[in-house]
Amino acid sequence: MAEPNHEPAARTLFTTGTRGFGDYVFEITSDDESTARYVQQLVAAFGLADGDDRSIHRFEVLNGEDGGDRLVVDGEEISGDPVPGRIVHALVHILTRRLLDSCDALGLHAGGVTSNGVGLAFPAHMESGKSTLTTGLVRAGFGYLSDEAVLLDWETLMVIPFPKPISLDPGSWHLFPELEPQAPLPSGYKENEWQLPPSAIRRDAVAGSCRIEYFVFPKYADGAETRLTPIRRAEATIELAKNTFRFNERPRRSLDALAAVVHDVDCFQLSIGDLETAVALVTELVEVGR
Repeated sequence: MAEPNHEPAARTLFTTGTRGFGDYVFEITSDDESTARYVQQLVAAFGLADGDDRSIHRFEVLNGEDGGDRLVVDGEEISGDPVPGRIVHALVHILTRRLLDSCDALGLHAGGVTSNGVGLAFPAHMESGKSTLTTGLVRAGFGYLSDEAVLLDWETLMVIPFPKPISLDPGSWHLFPELEPQAPLPSGYKENEWQLPPSAIRRDAVAGSCRIEYFVFPKYADGAETRLTPIRRAEATIELAKNTFRFNERPRRSLDALAAVVHDVDCFQLSIGDLETAVALVTELVEVGR
C-alpha cells in the first residue's frame, strides 16, 4: 500500500517506497493516492532498497494546472500530458531508460523468459511481437525476465533479470482480455498502452538469474504461417548485434561477448501469425531439448 509522505507545503505525497535496480535507487511519489498505488504495483518487482537522500532519484507524478499531469524527475519537469492518467506511460518508459543506462551489462533489445532454469531470449526490433510472445509464455507458466531488455553480465554471461512492467500495445489486447488494467484512475492510463506488473499474470512470475540457451528471433505478420526455423549461429550473431544497446559505443567488447554467448546456444527464427501456436512451438522446443 502506498504510504503517505507529508511535505512542508501542506501537499500530501504518496510514495512507492525507495526501490533499486543495481546501483540505481529511486522513489516514485504522486499527489494522487490511486496513481501511487497503481505505480507501486508496476514497480513492485524491483525490491525495496536503502539509499541516502543524495543518491535517491526522485520521480514525481503531479496533477497539472490544466487538469492533466506532470512528470518531474530530480526536480526537473521531464514530461507533461493533458490527458489525465496517461503520464504513466511516460513514467514507465523514462524510468526504464534510466535504469538501463545505469546498468553496465551487455544489453539486448529482447524479451526473455525461463523454464526450469533454461533461459530463452527473443531479440527483435519494435513491433515484432516480443512483448506479446513474452506475455503469452509467462501466462503459459514460463518465468519472466523482461519484455524489453535481456541483460547479460559481461564476465559470466548470466542474465541479470530486469522485471520492468510489461508494455502491451492495442494490437495484442484482444489476446489477453483478463489482463486489462482495472485501476481506479482516469482512463488515460490505459488509453494507448497497457502497463502490467508481472504479478498481474502470475504471482510468482518473476524469475531469477539463468543462462540463455535459446535465441529465438520473433517476427509477427498478420496471417503468416507460425513456424520455428533453425538459423546458423553466425547469422544469429549479426542479428544480435543489430539488437544490442549501445553497440557502437563498445563494438569490440560487445561483439566478443555476443560470439561467446552464441557459441553453445541454439538459434531460431519464429514467424508468428498465431500466438497460441507460437507459445506451443516454444514450449515444445524447450521440452524436447531437456
